Amino acid sequence: MPAQHTLAGPSASLSPFELLDVPILERIAFYLVTSRFIGPPSELVPLLCTSRTINASLRFHDNSHLYSQIFCQKFDSAAVIRRLSWGRTTVECLSEELRKRSTILTRMRHQNAENSAHLQEDLWVVYLMLLENDGKNMAQLCLWADLPIWLANIIEDKCQVPREHPLSWVNDNEGTSLILWLLWMSSTEASVKNEDTRVRNKMLTRLEPFLVQGHRFSSAYAPDAFFYLPLCAETEAAIPCTTGLPLPIARDFVHYGRKIRLATPPLIPAALLNYVVRLEVRLDNNPLPSAVAQLPETRVQAATMGLSLPRLTQEDIIDFHFHTRTRFFGDYNGLGSERLDSEWFRIVSCYDPWAVDRPLRGIFYHLGSLTGHWNGRALIPYLQAHIEANMPNRRPSVQGVTWAHERISCVFKEHHCLAPDEPISAPAEAHGWGEDVLNVWLPRRLEIKHEADNLTLHDMETGKTVRYETYHADHENPYSRPSKMSSEWRCELPVVSEDSQYETDDDYEEVCEERTSGVTDIIITGETYDRESPAWGSFSFIGRVRPWDGFVVLLRRSVRERRSHLRHSF
Repeated sequence: MPAQHTLAGPSASLSPFELLDVPILERIAFYLVTSRFIGPPSELVPLLCTSRTINASLRFHDNSHLYSQIFCQKFDSAAVIRRLSWGRTTVECLSEELRKRSTILTRMRHQNAENSAHLQEDLWVVYLMLLENDGKNMAQLCLWADLPIWLANIIEDKCQVPREHPLSWVNDNEGTSLILWLLWMSSTEASVKNEDTRVRNKMLTRLEPFLVQGHRFSSAYAPDAFFYLPLCAETEAAIPCTTGLPLPIARDFVHYGRKIRLATPPLIPAALLNYVVRLEVRLDNNPLPSAVAQLPETRVQAATMGLSLPRLTQEDIIDFHFHTRTRFFGDYNGLGSERLDSEWFRIVSCYDPWAVDRPLRGIFYHLGSLTGHWNGRALIPYLQAHIEANMPNRRPSVQGVTWAHERISCVFKEHHCLAPDEPISAPAEAHGWGEDVLNVWLPRRLEIKHEADNLTLHDMETGKTVRYETYHADHENPYSRPSKMSSEWRCELPVVSEDSQYETDDDYEEVCEERTSGVTDIIITGETYDRESPAWGSFSFIGRVRPWDGFVVLLRRSVRERRSHLRHSF
């Protein structure tokens, strides 16, 4: 039935199209816009210009329902529903997010100098879109907004800024960190391999300062010297001069129509990942050094020759040089945005090491994340050149630092302290603030006893003994003893009136609560994979997970042959 419109003029002057019910007009507009998935809803413009009547029915400020439906069709929304519940997904919030993203996607596609004023906001929006990506967000960014080209132009522009400027490539920690994370999250094996050689080499050169002078940039959400967080107020003035690490950069940001506080993700991990994948592509095209031909061809030949271990062979070098490769971010896209929930909770709740109240605290570490076989490479700088590059009061030459490559091939196990047991204490650092990070936050005089299903730690200083259960991810009950565990979390929100389109911060409070998993502490142990020990040496590993943000510290120690009792002795 035609709608009954109350108009200043006679209804006879309206066309049959203008007399349609608003829900029917919404359906027409929706299918018109979504017939093309890629890009902002630009098809609405000529429809809104049809007449004042159509405009009044479909314009943005009076029809949030339509624009929220368009948002859900063009962008991913499962992550925000899962992480922040319905309070962020009202029709007003979704429609506002559609407008913001459409504006930013358009700026990305049509780059000009005027857009530089919005660069920081644009970087944050794109980063949050990738954290929420279940397929749609990445398609909009790459297929319509040309994300790789946009990033390449931003990097080029930033590198042209004088080094001393606060927004230069090496001084703008917030902007450069977001750029490097976006570069990593949007890179694929094919895209890196297809980079022009000169572009790839230039990128490697631009990434080297972050690796050589890593102490100047953020590598975690809080200084690694501290295991117990939040910090007390007395340490606030002393931290920068005692730890030497920059504190998190926090920013207030409007996300889905509401203000939220965010921590900039650490720069160093993104720089390292982008550097290593490009370095490995270079290795694909580089021949082996001539000295490799002087090594035994196989492990059998080396054994026949009676050579002492560890001893590299040609097959070891070939396997490492050509086949040990870093997995790309996109290799895990099939797992969806849920795999990035930990990253999300870190940026929304790890922005202040002194904050006692963290309402959006979620899961930072998924149980069993490190369990299994790991294979990769370590980059070890040559010591003297590295020291000279970091000497104070002179401009360093990071290009003078060369890197030794070492294969890391190990098997890790996780051991969990279960409630009501209290975990082993992290001792205070003897000559400074915080705990003993150089000993992975564990006592120096610690006896470790390995058993089939558990790990027993005995602190010889305090006499305390704690049992940690070995975690078996493939078992129905992952522990040798019964336990009640859950890694679920839930959001609890106060009721918000539907009549209130934009609540103030005082009217709206968002809380995310984590259900206890029953795990009070996590210890990591590991050892070199048996097949690689004869080539690269035998090592043992021990580590600990910081509960505040899921930060992992590992200590590797050489294992002496036929003296295995020395493993993990402190």
